[in-house]
Amino acid sequence: MTTRAPQLGSRLPQWPLLVGIALLTALGAVLSVVMPTAAIALVVLVALVVVLGNSTPGRLLAPFTAIAVIAAVMGPSLALPQAPSVFLFRILIVVLGIAVMGHLLMGGRIVYSRAIGIPAALLGALLVWSVISITWADDRGAAVRWTLFLIMMVGIVLAMPLVFTTRRRVIRLMIALGWLFVLVTGVAFLQVIGIHVPVSHSTSQVTTGVSSVAISVFGDQNNFATYLTLALPYMVCLAVVYSDLRRRVIGIAGTLGALGAMLFTGSRANLLAAALVFAALLLFLATDLRTRRALIGVIVIVAVAVAFVVPSLLGFGVVRLPKSTATKFNFNILQQEVASGSGSGAVRTNLLNDGLDFIGQTGGFGLGAGNAESHVKQLPNPPPVPNLHDWWLEVAVDLGVVGLALYVAFYLNIFTRQLRAARRSTDPLVRYLSLAGAISLVGLVVSSLDPSSMISFAPMWVVFGLGLVALVAADHAAAQGGILE
Repeated sequence: MTTRAPQLGSRLPQWPLLVGIALLTALGAVLSVVMPTAAIALVVLVALVVVLGNSTPGRLLAPFTAIAVIAAVMGPSLALPQAPSVFLFRILIVVLGIAVMGHLLMGGRIVYSRAIGIPAALLGALLVWSVISITWADDRGAAVRWTLFLIMMVGIVLAMPLVFTTRRRVIRLMIALGWLFVLVTGVAFLQVIGIHVPVSHSTSQVTTGVSSVAISVFGDQNNFATYLTLALPYMVCLAVVYSDLRRRVIGIAGTLGALGAMLFTGSRANLLAAALVFAALLLFLATDLRTRRALIGVIVIVAVAVAFVVPSLLGFGVVRLPKSTATKFNFNILQQEVASGSGSGAVRTNLLNDGLDFIGQTGGFGLGAGNAESHVKQLPNPPPVPNLHDWWLEVAVDLGVVGLALYVAFYLNIFTRQLRAARRSTDPLVRYLSLAGAISLVGLVVSSLDPSSMISFAPMWVVFGLGLVALVAADHAAAQGGILE
């Protein structure tokens, strides 16, 4: 049995809104004297709540959530100039949360598909465990901050499958994300040729002339590379699942664009993750009788990708990398760093050992949400950057064995179910979402080792949300004769 989209937009009674607006107006008057920027943000917040509270979901909820998803990926690039920590996404997710709570308090209800019941419950349990871990965390402030990030990210993950439940809405979301990919990679290539675009959050690594690194809107080349790895399957699968020329051209162009931009990040982990993405896709197609015809096409794409990437690493390819960037892809240097106990390779090895020690010292309960960094700083020889640079390890160190088990269970649930949907569904859109989502999760295993921390890294959480969208789409399509309406 399937369900319809959540009913979040029924017209609310006027008196609660008026009382709420009066209280918020008084607060705004105080903030206008103490913190003018916060007052402006509050006015925007009130206006959006009023609009959402008095509009139908068909008109506003879907575009509002889509904007929130895009704002999440853009992150600090869409922050208030006077308050760099006030991102547009954080404002929008708070608005969405207030609108939902107001809807529930007024007697409304949220109707959701049974397809997301288990993963939603696992994320909810992870949130509860994170809150509980605050009680034993040494740094309560860091624990609360980490948990708030988790609440925001889980909020956008669960909002996506509640809103994008029809074919039209899903397609519009994917088109919006596709244009976002064009913007993000376009900014990166402009940086490479020495043109700074104001939307870029960081300019510290982009100078005049030819830059040795691409960071796009993320402020860090490792984060940008991880975004490219997560987006890569959605480009490749566009050329694999669909047979029309237009989509195939877009998919291949997007694939080469992602790989080209990734080369300028100098990220070894994500280059490995990209190879893992192609290997997983080849394995899936080789073991699926219905898609073996597409196997030849993917082999051709992989051959083109190899011919595109490998010569550039050796210094004579289409993409001419600066020597400093090409050197980063030398895996022999990484081995030498680990063996000699110096460089980033040794730092990451030591962080892994220290993280495992932290887990053992806490009896498997973890240090508490967000407390890994403060304990790394207290080590006898702390690294220059206290982050663990390993999302799996961060979850285990912060939330212990229980937290890691909940996260792994969530990951495996949406991964295996998307694979099944990709094999069984007859709807090309469902197959595309499911296959790309599952393959993206394969790349995440390695790509999540690159960023300093993933708790606030929105692209990962958006991929989780797209995974739940794929599960809902598969469930609805099965109940609608095989085709999502």
